[in-house]
Amino acid sequence: MPFHIEISEPLCSIIVAVSVQVKSQDSTTEPPVQIPKPQITLNVAHKVLYKTERVTLSCEVTGGPPGLQYDWYKNSEDLGEHQHNITASDSGKYECKATKGAMSEKSDSYTLTLEDPPQPQVRSDWTEAFHGEKVSLQCVIQASENWNYMWFKGQNKIVSNDETNIQGNTLTLSVQSSHDGEYVCQAVLQDRKVTTSMSTPYSLTVRELPQLKLSVESQWKTFYPTEKVTLKCSVKEDSDKWGYEWFRNGAPLPKDKDKDISLPGNTLSISSAKAVHSGQYTCRGRHLKRTPVTTGQAEAVQLHVNDNTPKPTITKHKWFEPFYSNERIQFNCNMPGDGWEYHWHKDTNPRITNPELTIDSVSVTDTGVYHCKAQRGDFSVNSETLQVTVKDPPQPQVRSDWTEAFHGEKVSLQCVIQASENWNYMWFKGQNKIVSNDETNIQGNTLTLSVQSSHDGEYVCQAELQGRKVTTAKSTPYSLTVRELPKPELSITPEWKTFYPTEKLTLKCSVKEDSDKWGYEWFRNGAPLPKDKDKDISFPGNTLSISSAKAVHSGQYTCRGRHLKRTPVTTGETGAVQLLVYDTTPKAAITKREWFELFYTEERVQLHCNMSGVGWKYHWYKGTNPPIINPELTINSVSHAHTGDYHCKAQRGDFSVNSKTLQVRVQARPPASLTLETELSDIMTGDMTLRCNITDGRQWNYTWFMNGQQLNESSNVLKVAGNEETIKSEFKCKGRNVVRPLYSALSDGFIANNIIFKRKILLAISGCLVCCIVILIIGCIVLKITRKPEVKETPHTDLFFSMTDSKNQTASPMKEYIDSSPTELEELQEKEELITDRTSVVHEDGVIKDEETPASEANGLTSFKGR
Repeated sequence: MPFHIEISEPLCSIIVAVSVQVKSQDSTTEPPVQIPKPQITLNVAHKVLYKTERVTLSCEVTGGPPGLQYDWYKNSEDLGEHQHNITASDSGKYECKATKGAMSEKSDSYTLTLEDPPQPQVRSDWTEAFHGEKVSLQCVIQASENWNYMWFKGQNKIVSNDETNIQGNTLTLSVQSSHDGEYVCQAVLQDRKVTTSMSTPYSLTVRELPQLKLSVESQWKTFYPTEKVTLKCSVKEDSDKWGYEWFRNGAPLPKDKDKDISLPGNTLSISSAKAVHSGQYTCRGRHLKRTPVTTGQAEAVQLHVNDNTPKPTITKHKWFEPFYSNERIQFNCNMPGDGWEYHWHKDTNPRITNPELTIDSVSVTDTGVYHCKAQRGDFSVNSETLQVTVKDPPQPQVRSDWTEAFHGEKVSLQCVIQASENWNYMWFKGQNKIVSNDETNIQGNTLTLSVQSSHDGEYVCQAELQGRKVTTAKSTPYSLTVRELPKPELSITPEWKTFYPTEKLTLKCSVKEDSDKWGYEWFRNGAPLPKDKDKDISFPGNTLSISSAKAVHSGQYTCRGRHLKRTPVTTGETGAVQLLVYDTTPKAAITKREWFELFYTEERVQLHCNMSGVGWKYHWYKGTNPPIINPELTINSVSHAHTGDYHCKAQRGDFSVNSKTLQVRVQARPPASLTLETELSDIMTGDMTLRCNITDGRQWNYTWFMNGQQLNESSNVLKVAGNEETIKSEFKCKGRNVVRPLYSALSDGFIANNIIFKRKILLAISGCLVCCIVILIIGCIVLKITRKPEVKETPHTDLFFSMTDSKNQTASPMKEYIDSSPTELEELQEKEELITDRTSVVHEDGVIKDEETPASEANGLTSFKGR
């Protein structure tokens, strides 16, 4: 009977099948049972089995009878196991026996080998690492099965995270300080309960990155253009294993971009500093072999390179310009920054190497140009030059605008020294030292005298320098003369003393002696006149000017002189001048002579302008025309151009008064028109009839002129015989009346010239036309009476008519002619009128011209009007 023994483990499944052929034989009833040879089977896919696994052996009997009993042996020893399957935990030779009744059959031996699990080993190139490096550890097992790996640091199992990563048999560390220590690994066989032992501990040392030190070789960190700068980056430990990277303001410094910067070894060298080199410099180390390993950046060094190089400053102690002999000089030279050495020079000669230069007792020979030079290393800067002047004490001079003074004046004398230092001054009159009192006052370098007669004489001064032991010599004597006051005089311009509002007037105050040295004070009614209170009053020079007089300016005016330079000095007051200013200004009055509200041309206009008071000039104005300067305005022959508004202006000085406006209106005289009337009798005789006409509706008498000579005719019609003299003469006319206007305008001139000849030509042409028409009519009538009866024949064109086709009713040619005769007569009359119209005259410059002046008809006859 076949059976199976199964051994199940998580990582390994082994089935050993033992086939046993059992033949049961009953000695009495059944024949003996044959049992096939058992076979030990192990169902496993693994080449190597480990002791920690559970292995199942099966005793398989193929085709065996049922009810078999099994026995198991290891290394020929009975295991006491009687099952179809057994679990093997040790290596050895296994056998099984199948038994049924008296029959049994034993299998061949099966060698089972169980090995101890392998011990892994940790392998790596890393025994030490710096913070931040990537370190890989490998867990190595000689067996080639599929293992799952576990890593431990100490007793703690490592899991993958941001700092540790397990991939296969490899543990990768992003090294932190906590990663320092021993690491072990262990492996578990996939799908089998086989776990290796722990590997031998592997020690990893985590080292801190070395600290860098960044230093500047010079003691200073502020530099000037062209100075040399050297920075040094240092690692104390294993310095030969490190290279260096440089940064400015956080950005890497390229090696070849700036020709002034070089990076030899662990230094940064700036051969010629510039402002662009300013900034925060740092460095960091990079491991020469493990290039990803970099140290942290060194503490930054701030470098500042100025845009320009200042000059050293010279500090002066108790500086004076100038110094006087035997005084002390002390200078100090300073340059911003550290490490400077100072050298003093006078002119081009070196003087001393020291920040301070002191001369305890100077002399004139110490005068010169000084400067200091600040130097550090190869770099040096010169200061500005300082001029030192040493002089002997100066001699003062007495100065004043006063060489003479009036009693009571305040006179100032100044003790002047060309040097501008602070001096204390002493004054002397003669040999006597002057002290301050009621009449003499000393303030600074000024001596002020309230002049008395006793002050006439000579004055000298002397000075002592404040805070310095320097005293001058005495000045040259200065002479002062004391004099009496002059008397002023008061006059007025213009000469009158009565004024109108807004007029200008000037009062003049004069001092005969030294008049250019005096100013003036003014009084009205005994009270001083303030300068800024009345904007209409000004005080230029020695005058009082009222730019626009008002009634408040009336009063008694006086003045007195005040010396321009010696202002306390005033003269006595002058005699008073009485001024009167009216409250209002009347208008200029216009007197009219022979005045009319409406003037006719050629009449006379006469006006007179008057203003009360004296000194007036009169100006007459019409519109924008230039004024006429005269009290009287006379227009002897007025014209339309004189129409307008007139006024006069009365003026004296800059003051003027306008009159009221007076309107002058001018009307043209009634026009007289002269016309030539054409009567049949005049055409036949060659005479002329002239008519003078005025169309204003009044009765007029007339005056006629020939060539400017008055004719003895007073009616409006003038008959003139046509002869050689009259046809070349110019005729004019005008009307006369007994009320204004007394006469009309003169008519335009009229000259007949060849108009008589033209009339005769016109008469001849007209006669000829009439005769031709009469003869034509008579001829037509005769032909009508004497013509023969009609004969039908070929149409024949006659002088007077032609026949048409007999089918048409044809009118008589004579009848047609007669019917059309009125039309022809009308055409002839139109032609005559055209000729007559064209024979017109225009008077221009005394000559009659054709084809310009239209003709007019009167009583059926043509007349010609002179223009």
